[in-house]
Amino acid sequence: MVAVEAGTGTGKTVAYSLAAIPAAKAAGKRLVIATATVALQEQIVLKDLPDIARNAGLSFTYALAKGRGRYLCLSKLDALLQEGQAQSATAQLFEDEGFAIDVDEASLKLFNSMIEKLAGNRWDGDRDSWSEALDDKDWARLTTDHSQCTNRHCPNFQQCVFFKAREGMGKVDVIVTNHDMVLADLALGGGAVLPDPRDTLYVFDEGHHLPDKAIGHFAHYTRLRSTADWLEQTARNLTKLLAQHPLPGDLGRLVEQVPELARELKSQQQFMFGACEQVADFHGGEDMEGRDRPRHRFEGGVVPEHLREMGLELKRVSAA
Repeated sequence: MVAVEAGTGTGKTVAYSLAAIPAAKAAGKRLVIATATVALQEQIVLKDLPDIARNAGLSFTYALAKGRGRYLCLSKLDALLQEGQAQSATAQLFEDEGFAIDVDEASLKLFNSMIEKLAGNRWDGDRDSWSEALDDKDWARLTTDHSQCTNRHCPNFQQCVFFKAREGMGKVDVIVTNHDMVLADLALGGGAVLPDPRDTLYVFDEGHHLPDKAIGHFAHYTRLRSTADWLEQTARNLTKLLAQHPLPGDLGRLVEQVPELARELKSQQQFMFGACEQVADFHGGEDMEGRDRPRHRFEGGVVPEHLREMGLELKRVSAA
């Protein structure tokens, strides 16, 4: 790994591209250039890489990789079109009765325009290539994310603009993307969206943003003390409730076990909190000088074995 620092406008992009592109090709790998800002991504794709391809004597292909949120979801567009047409038909049916249904004609016009341009290969489904600015609320209805996407189970999978764009990435030498996409891909095991890390060389431009981005993707948070208080309150209230109104049958026997399980879980959390206090100061609030208390980072991201074992036990009790 190499870390290089240089001022703005000194030609860092050209320097690392001239070195990394032939090195990646010689090694039979793909080059992934990750930045923190959209502005730099656009500069690299629209200016720097074209200039290098024209003037440096290097033969390579490149593409900009974006997340699902920048692409249209055909299933959502289809559903919105059907909903709009149904509303329009209902409005006409009841027009003589003086009953009006609020049909968003502007949105329906936009959706029809999109489907027409897609069908005519005049649009690729990328929000950034749409000819006019799109309102965030309108676009939110038209796109999807990883949790909502049904992948190969979707009836529009073969025509999906996002997966077509991803397939195209598999054919280029250089992929320009952002830090978040690289980290999200690594969190999924690597090779889920971007090329397999074993077949990739990475350049992280604007690397000073990377630590905070990585923490956002890989850090985990929990409220041990407040959760312990909640568990104690739950056990106490449920015990009182069952004493006044006992439940019959199997359901009653299951519910009767909850207070004991809640207190056992609380005990495990208290042990974990004590162990964490021995590592660092995890109390909430500010220190004596009014500064936020620092978060503790384990060296190399490796959690000590005794904390890991306690965490697994806490998970086991929680699952019970």
